Amino acid sequence: MSRFHDASRTEAPAVSVTVLLSAALRRRRPGNGEGPQSHRIRAGATLDDLLAALGIDPTIDLTAAIDGELAARDTPLHDGAEVILLAPMEGGSEASAVNRQP
Repeated sequence: MSRFHDASRTEAPAVSVTVLLSAALRRRRPGNGEGPQSHRIRAGATLDDLLAALGIDPTIDLTAAIDGELAARDTPLHDGAEVILLAPMEGGSEASAVNRQP
């Protein structure tokens, strides 16, 4: 094949999404920095596909939002989507009670 022919090949369509992870999820993915991160994923991918691409355990309990709306794992992603992933917090009431002084 000629170089010209190879150059005419196109990659599978993809979309760009911005992902913001809660601190709890960032700790599970060391070395990935803080703040929003841009990712490319195949067109037609769902939130579940994105989680797999990010290496997030599919059994983890998390809350997800796409463009500010709560989203199920089978929600399709679109180009330019803003995805926020939050893991539940632990602790709270017991720790607060211990720290209170009469």
